Amino acid sequence: MSKWRQSERHNMIAALRDLIDEASRMAKSKRAPASERIRWTRLAGQLIWYKDAILRSMSLESMENEMFVIKKQVFEKKPEQKPPPGYMYPTFAEPAKRSETQEQG
Repeated sequence: MSKWRQSERHNMIAALRDLIDEASRMAKSKRAPASERIRWTRLAGQLIWYKDAILRSMSLESMENEMFVIKKQVFEKKPEQKPPPGYMYPTFAEPAKRSETQEQG
């Protein structure tokens, strides 16, 4: 799934790069009326912002994956040392434990 997601994001970023280039070219065009150049400039800015948001989410996701792997390695090396409560987030395989107040109420 991860490789598929990376390839899809790569294709999306390549398409965005083409759209940004086209919008920038049209924004600088002498033949286009001023009102259209304003719209092309605005579109180029929006596309750049969107591309930046995609790249930012990719870097955050990769950092999260790396941190999970590092935590796992550290706790495998030192099995006697348990993580403090709430340090490792529960996964979907391990459902979160309910508190006693929720069970009674």
